[in-house]
Amino acid sequence: MPSASQWRKVAGVLAGVAAALWMVGRVANVRSATGRISVDTGCQSDPSTIAAMRGLAPSATRDAGPIRCEAWDIGTGVTGYVWHARNPRAVLLLQTGWGDYAQRYVNQGSRLIPHLLDRGISVYAFDMWGSGRSPGKRGATHVGAWVADHRTARRKLRDQPLPVFVLGHSVGGLVTVTSVLGDQTALHGMILLAPTLDWGLSGFMRLVARAGAFVVPTLPVPGTGGWDDVTRAPEAQRRLNADPLMYHGGLSWVTAGSGVTLSRENWARYRELRVPVLVLHGGADRAPDPSGSREFVALVTSPDKTLSIIEGGLHALLDDTAGPEVLQKILTWLDQRVPTASTSR
Repeated sequence: MPSASQWRKVAGVLAGVAAALWMVGRVANVRSATGRISVDTGCQSDPSTIAAMRGLAPSATRDAGPIRCEAWDIGTGVTGYVWHARNPRAVLLLQTGWGDYAQRYVNQGSRLIPHLLDRGISVYAFDMWGSGRSPGKRGATHVGAWVADHRTARRKLRDQPLPVFVLGHSVGGLVTVTSVLGDQTALHGMILLAPTLDWGLSGFMRLVARAGAFVVPTLPVPGTGGWDDVTRAPEAQRRLNADPLMYHGGLSWVTAGSGVTLSRENWARYRELRVPVLVLHGGADRAPDPSGSREFVALVTSPDKTLSIIEGGLHALLDDTAGPEVLQKILTWLDQRVPTASTSR
């Protein structure tokens, strides 16, 4: 039977191996030092990225030709895109939720991107690190770094003269509102869809999430993940489950830990928000439920704020049976706040 000293040696070796594996995992997931797009954007190689503009009646552009996306490099290493509207009058920065990707909203998500283009709103977007066409370990997204990417993208949009709007879904809603809290200038409005603003964790569980983010950042949190039961539309649910660019694994510890931290820090600052805000949340959503959106809107001091709870709606609102209603609310809200002609800010 091994002696106590031999057991200590074995324990030391195992601890050393664990530390080495932890360090390798950390190093393997460091971003590229160049900060340039390093993967195929799909804008030329994937036909599903082309926004077809036919069939958007009663629009005046319903017979116009398709609009291709172009690469948009924000300089941080994530993969970005832009769809330029004909006769543009505003731009919108689209931020999808965790594990989702921007180009999906060309032909899914109620065809949000073609409808925005049809309204003269150019769409800019990037896939978060570790999702969609961006590099990085799948699902291992630090929410704080994601916010930094969002702020960088917004700074790049200052180089163009049109009014800027932002839209964020789910955890992308938390990213969007955190970005706006850091800088509300040069922004004409913010739209949040089912935003994950309240993570609903006790003090002990918050500590667990932060510890997991440090020790095993890229591993999934047990019992999380997947895109099941996020829409009441069977065909839309099938497409989400079968989409190879969607991340179907569990929520990573680094996402959970960083998200919990940002969520908690933000609540004391929501009274600072002065920009126009539209929040839409499904009444039957449980990831998260609409209580956080209600509390958020109650705190916001902007004189232009709207909360719409969609009866029976689930988390993927634009893919839900209520998708057409949600899309119309977004377009109407934007139409009321976007200049009728191209003007400088």
